[in-house]
Amino acid sequence: MARWWWLVLWLPCCGALATSDILQDPTQPLQGTGAGQQARQLEALPRLQGLVLGRGPQQAILNGHSYRLGEPVAGYRLVAIHRDGVVLERDGERHVLPLYSSKVKIQ
Repeated sequence: MARWWWLVLWLPCCGALATSDILQDPTQPLQGTGAGQQARQLEALPRLQGLVLGRGPQQAILNGHSYRLGEPVAGYRLVAIHRDGVVLERDGERHVLPLYSSKVKIQ
């Protein structure tokens, strides 16, 4: 029994060494999936904080500033304002910014 005590101490170390090659930092984007590029693109999009709808001109509150239809917003152009979000366009690509997350049900 006395000669097996080193095995009890050594086995957990071997397991830690074997799994260190497999684990990946969970705070880093996955390699080869394009998730990092998509995250950077979403970071560059302005943040929709509110909408002003009614009798006057429609306005969108993006990054703390008010914008009307057709105005430039951080390199994008505001092309549509809807009751549940806005559409921004840059270089022919359109990006829909919803006012509510997909978990909120609008009735």
